[in-house]
Amino acid sequence: MKEDFEGCEVGRFERIDEGEFLELSELMGVLSNRTRLAIVATALTHGEVCACRLQQSLNMPQSTVTVHLQKLYGARILNKREAWRYTYYSINKEYESLLKAILETVPSVADSLSSGGK
Repeated sequence: MKEDFEGCEVGRFERIDEGEFLELSELMGVLSNRTRLAIVATALTHGEVCACRLQQSLNMPQSTVTVHLQKLYGARILNKREAWRYTYYSINKEYESLLKAILETVPSVADSLSSGGK
């Protein structure tokens, strides 16, 4: 197939390597769930969250919250700390600024982040 760009006013484009976007697309896929976004917003606001408190705040069964936490942890968005029978989650510093930029579009989260939330 011959490509004809003769009438196009836009300059030449370099070849795009879609592989460069693999990690980011996987990250965005994990974040494309409102429950996981709520978990991330809570962790950004409070610094560290306990799975049991998330269960209570989200009003969801433990098993459902655990599935979401494991997806976020598996994507390296969250760090995990176990202490006795409790598991605490916090934001991986590598993603903190990106997550803040995304979640600052939600007014209640933006307010919490700007006031320190804690």
